[in-house]
Amino acid sequence: MEANLYIIAESFQNNPSLTTNEIEEKAKRLAEDIRVINKHSDSNKLFTNFTAIYPIVFHSTFTIEDFLCRPLEVKKILDRDVVDSLQNIFQKAANTTFTSDEIIEILLPLHDKTVCHGLIAFHKVAEVPEEVQLIYGIDSWYKFRRYFLGLYPEADTFIAECTVYFPNLFFHERNKDTVLDILGDFSNSIVKHLAVLNDVLYYYKDRTFDNESVKYQTLTGECHLEAKAASKDNNAAKDNLTFDFINKNKNVDKITCYPHLRLCRSDNYPRDSNYYQNRIYFHEGINTIFDENGDEKVCEIQNGKILIGHIGVHL
Repeated sequence: MEANLYIIAESFQNNPSLTTNEIEEKAKRLAEDIRVINKHSDSNKLFTNFTAIYPIVFHSTFTIEDFLCRPLEVKKILDRDVVDSLQNIFQKAANTTFTSDEIIEILLPLHDKTVCHGLIAFHKVAEVPEEVQLIYGIDSWYKFRRYFLGLYPEADTFIAECTVYFPNLFFHERNKDTVLDILGDFSNSIVKHLAVLNDVLYYYKDRTFDNESVKYQTLTGECHLEAKAASKDNNAAKDNLTFDFINKNKNVDKITCYPHLRLCRSDNYPRDSNYYQNRIYFHEGINTIFDENGDEKVCEIQNGKILIGHIGVHL
């Protein structure tokens, strides 16, 4: 799915309640977010109406036009990194003639399996739904893309998109096939549970629990998941839960993914009141693994990316 992301004048209007340091820090962080998003520019397009946004006073008495067209003058007074950050943001944007009202009222509600629309908002824009506003902080972009990933799952690309929007997880190749058994009715549930593993599990590694079972049950309870996670399965299932991963020496490591999250409620609940036995089996990670091309995956969490061995029916 392609995402068209818009910077509108209202979201960059100077906010006098923020200190200079707060504005400068936000600008630097947003520029870094845009840099990360731009790595995926094939499916994320950035637009702004330059005619509308140029006159906007962004910081102090300086307009966006000052930052973009007269940067040397602005740098005499403001932090040069902030000026560079604003330039880096807008240099990646293509021009659009859509007005802010047209973007908010027509484009943002318009989405299907091929395209969605969102705001890159420096300041939150009132009366625009949270799920389509990307406030500075890359987590907003991940949440935005995950929202539409769950809404419009594509069988051919679902796991490939998951590798982008869940950067702390490493997906075994087999998931491309196994997820298809449940994707139609569980896409939102899968996205929700993967988000817990990607965003939250890390924080439980430094906490003390009586055992692994208590840790995972606490995780699912505090994250309000519909069923308790488990740390172990029965020994008879070990072979089914052991998968081949490539280690840093490019040899095969057989890794058993015992811990699992239970996907018990379909996306159609409560209309569909059935209790299902679907699973996400995982391993908390090893120091270094490689993808199918032999390229090292640099881990962003302790002890390696979380390994997703299986998403699908109960094994």
